[in-house]
Amino acid sequence: MRALLIENALVAGMRSADDLHPRGAVWAEDGVIRALGSEARAAAAASAARGEAVERVDAEGLWLFPGFVQTHVHLCQTLLRNGPDDLPLLPWLKTHVWPGEAAHDEETLFLSARLGLAELAAGGTTAILDMGTVRHTDAVFRAAEAAGLRVTSGNALMDDAAMNPPELFAETSEALEEGERLFARWHGASNGRLRFAWCPRFAVSCTDRILEEAASRAKAQGVLVHTHASENLDEVALVRERSGRANIEHLREVGIGGRGTVLAHVIHTSEEERRLLAADGTAVAHCPSSNLKLASGICPVPDYLARGIRVTLGADGAPCNDRLDAFSEMRHAALLQKIAAGPGALTAWQVVRMATAEGAEALGLGGVCGTIEAGKRADLVLLDPTAGFALPTSWRDDPYGPLVFAFDRGNVVETRVDGEVVFHRERRGARALAPRAAEIEDAARRLRERRSGNGLRHGGAS
Repeated sequence: MRALLIENALVAGMRSADDLHPRGAVWAEDGVIRALGSEARAAAAASAARGEAVERVDAEGLWLFPGFVQTHVHLCQTLLRNGPDDLPLLPWLKTHVWPGEAAHDEETLFLSARLGLAELAAGGTTAILDMGTVRHTDAVFRAAEAAGLRVTSGNALMDDAAMNPPELFAETSEALEEGERLFARWHGASNGRLRFAWCPRFAVSCTDRILEEAASRAKAQGVLVHTHASENLDEVALVRERSGRANIEHLREVGIGGRGTVLAHVIHTSEEERRLLAADGTAVAHCPSSNLKLASGICPVPDYLARGIRVTLGADGAPCNDRLDAFSEMRHAALLQKIAAGPGALTAWQVVRMATAEGAEALGLGGVCGTIEAGKRADLVLLDPTAGFALPTSWRDDPYGPLVFAFDRGNVVETRVDGEVVFHRERRGARALAPRAAEIEDAARRLRERRSGNGLRHGGAS
């Protein structure tokens, strides 16, 4: 048995705003939280009395939160970081992201995913929903298996020949067969840490047939559907031109929606579309930093929450953000709404819930992670409020404001998944160790050479 006791931390369980336990304790066995508080200490004492090995972490002065959950990431794009900065969505996709993704082979995609996962773990993120590119998705799962994070991913479906660059096109049957193969190989692997999702890129890239098939197969298999929707006004106009419907309405027509669906962005929506989102439990993955950099708009998060629409957080891909950082997303999510909807429109507590419990629920992991309570996996982030320049925190009675507005990745002491350390600020041997700088630059160079040497074109509408 692997036994773990973390004690003397301020434990933020995230079940409610007052679920705070100064000098709290968490006891986990084989990666599962079994007891809290005095019961945790008693369980540890009994285990030690039986001569069993117990990993003890004295977290005096530290804060313990559930690991952050990001519901929209593109690990395939990490090597495309620091590309062009001043483009809107569709030209940015055509000139940088899609040619870069098309240049990947198995090796460069593995390194891209490994780099992204290392960054995520260093920032306290323990679970993600990732959208892969069209090919080589096994490399993403292999990197996730090695890194130790909780990852849901799938191959991007892009089967409309008229709308996609040839290098990122996969015919409908080919794309679906690849998805079925990935599902059979990876769904439930690594003790359930790895899961498959159907990932049509967005309505503009996909035929109605593949959207319908993705929705149908996801429902039959009990897996997620993940796609982009209503991120950009030009995209919204293209969907209406092609389908005659608003974006969310069109997705409903082809079967995409409901509690097994996560839609990235969802900025530009009509009253009817918001009614649909509220009615069926579809989750929105809000990506504020990406929306800012691509000038896509401000997601109406307070209005969504008031209607009962589920909202979560994600960093999106590195080239439209440059950071895969939950702290940046929490801070931007909170600050944007103070301008858009008023200073009290979205509280720090609500934002931290979006980054933890709400994210886990959206991914179908509500019984697994997202809060600290008995029966859930020990997916945890330990934070040091004295690191960097976050002090003083004593003006407040709760930790949520400092976490959202003052903390950054420098406050992360360690990140655990299933009780195992995947990042520690003082241990370079942690599982999610980033590739060396020389490896990263060499892989990026190969991508650049293949983009130009193979004559990759920028075609496609979006």
